[in-house]
Amino acid sequence: MSSKQFPIDHDIVLPALKALVRNNPNLNLNVHEKVVYLKPSGKKVTLLSGGGSGHEPTHAGFVGDGLLDAAVSGSVFASPSTKQIQAGLKAIKNPHGTLVIVKNYTGDVIHFGLAAERVRASSDGAAGGVEVVVVDDDVSVGRAKGGKVGRRGLAGTVLVHKASGAAAAQGKDLPAVAKVAQAIADNTVTIAASLDHCNVPGRPFETNLTENEIEIGMGIHNEPGVKKVSPIPTVPDLVKSLLPYLISKEDKDRAFVDFGASDEVVLLINNLGGLSNLELSYITDVALEQLEQEHGFKIVRVITGTFTTAMNGAGFSITLLNASLASKAANADVVELIDAPVNAPAWTPAQLTSEAKALASSGKLNATPPEEQAPAKSANSGIKVDLEQFKSLLKNGLEEVKKQEPKITHYDTLAGDGDCGETLVAGANGVEQFFAKAKVSPDAVDLFIDLAEIVEDSMGGTSGGLYSIFLNALAHSIKKHSGKASSLDVALFADTLPVALQSLYKYTRARPGDRTLIDALAPFVETLSKTKDFKAAVESADKGAESTRNLEANFGRASYVAKEEFEKEGGIPDPGAIGLAAILKGILAKY
Repeated sequence: MSSKQFPIDHDIVLPALKALVRNNPNLNLNVHEKVVYLKPSGKKVTLLSGGGSGHEPTHAGFVGDGLLDAAVSGSVFASPSTKQIQAGLKAIKNPHGTLVIVKNYTGDVIHFGLAAERVRASSDGAAGGVEVVVVDDDVSVGRAKGGKVGRRGLAGTVLVHKASGAAAAQGKDLPAVAKVAQAIADNTVTIAASLDHCNVPGRPFETNLTENEIEIGMGIHNEPGVKKVSPIPTVPDLVKSLLPYLISKEDKDRAFVDFGASDEVVLLINNLGGLSNLELSYITDVALEQLEQEHGFKIVRVITGTFTTAMNGAGFSITLLNASLASKAANADVVELIDAPVNAPAWTPAQLTSEAKALASSGKLNATPPEEQAPAKSANSGIKVDLEQFKSLLKNGLEEVKKQEPKITHYDTLAGDGDCGETLVAGANGVEQFFAKAKVSPDAVDLFIDLAEIVEDSMGGTSGGLYSIFLNALAHSIKKHSGKASSLDVALFADTLPVALQSLYKYTRARPGDRTLIDALAPFVETLSKTKDFKAAVESADKGAESTRNLEANFGRASYVAKEEFEKEGGIPDPGAIGLAAILKGILAKY
């Protein structure tokens, strides 16, 4: 996680709230007290929540029909004042009363509680009543450590917002809405993990975590967690270590919610602010697989997204709601309440059709099964390949590119998007698996067609496409020699390569000198075609790859990199060209 930040010399909370309301004109803003609210209709119970800023979109992002009616924002990581909260309560005052939902932090509980008491005591504020529900879903704080203070409120708070907001929208009275909120709070547990502390705008970045440490149970204000773990585990191992905090019945200090085999469970994976959507979705799938397959959980709803953040915290939290127990305690179907329609800026889960709800509750994946691949028809070119020799040579080339992967990745990090080495290794692994598992045809045309498909599937991206086009074109070129040759030797290989290269040129404008893998491929093809000398051809490829150190990039992501970057380390070579040269040099070593 980067500790860089834009220079900020003033409070950014109010400008952020202004932007939220400009983006969502159905919302209103009390500028002086930093309250985002909906004008009350007078037809239902209203909901108010809030707390320190820095946890966006909690809470202001959840103001909307079917969710919160008002959110009060304090400064970053600081509770709003009682005066601010009173202004929020006044803005949504109505005959049916107001439910106040607050995360369990001392300042929040005191200020929101005091505001509620003042409204209750006032001559005109008691109409309809005010109820307060405190959310404390964090299991990293056990009973012994929590003591009288209790546990912290985390991402489970948004499920309390959602269900109680839906209950209010359905016209339930204040006691019933409060009962729903309390039932959700009592049956929800959350655990977080973060790679580092978050970066608060305008403050120096501070952390006590080393480069290879992760903190289990870190709070959303950089509070210490349960423990630090080093080295940083893989996502599956990390999730495996987190789940017992949520579901273990043996850990009496943290067994806050009981989960039975038949209980319906809602899973919420929350981004602490610094993870990509791709990473978050991967974490969700890992958690789902472990909960369902290893622990036998019945997950009826999956909610993934950015809900309660710790600024740009480089981590995530896992929340489990026992919907069966909560429904019983609330005397309401809480899954139905979570599914209810919403018009709030930050509530991202899709509205489900009845068919989709049934599918979600079944725990099944709505996915098309992979099509069975029909056996490839033999080209019967009559041109055979010595498979054992071919496998041995290619294996050596693939092992060489794997050895060179760190260097290739380093070059691509400086002059590209950093994935070239990994892409080549993925292709190498795909080819190796193909040789290990598949029945490989000794027909040269079939072999190169199969390799083209494997490379495209396993590598992806531009490199995968270029390699696949070249190999398919090579197969086509070899096929033209059917009846003229019986085996693929160096001479035939040399004669067919130029045709494949010309075919590749139809689909890319890259030529020698443009700083791409063509700078290694073209010299190899041309030298082998002229000399039939494999060693000389590989040396030409290596020389071509090294020549890219002093070339300006004209294609690919490297073309957007400043020229000065290429002058580092005596010039940075093109990683794609270096990768191809590595494969060829590995083959030559075994040739």
